[in-house]
Amino acid sequence: MNTPMQEWPFDLWLKTAVRSFGLSPTAFWNMSVRDWLALLAGNGAHGLVRSDLARLMNTYPDEDIHD
Repeated sequence: MNTPMQEWPFDLWLKTAVRSFGLSPTAFWNMSVRDWLALLAGNGAHGLVRSDLARLMNTYPDEDIHD
C-alpha cells in the first residue's frame, strides 16, 4: 500500500510553489490541497507569446528618462 507521500507529488509541488510562484515554503504548507490545485489550474488565460511581446516593445519602446 502506498503512503500519501508516495501518491501525491509534494516535493515537486513545493519546488513549483517556491520557484514558479514565489511562495515561501511556509505559505505552501499552509495552503489547502484544494487551493493549491486551483492555483495550478490558473484561470485559463495564457501569457504573452514572443511575437506579442515584440509588438508591444515596438509600440511602446523604453525611453531614456535621464535625457
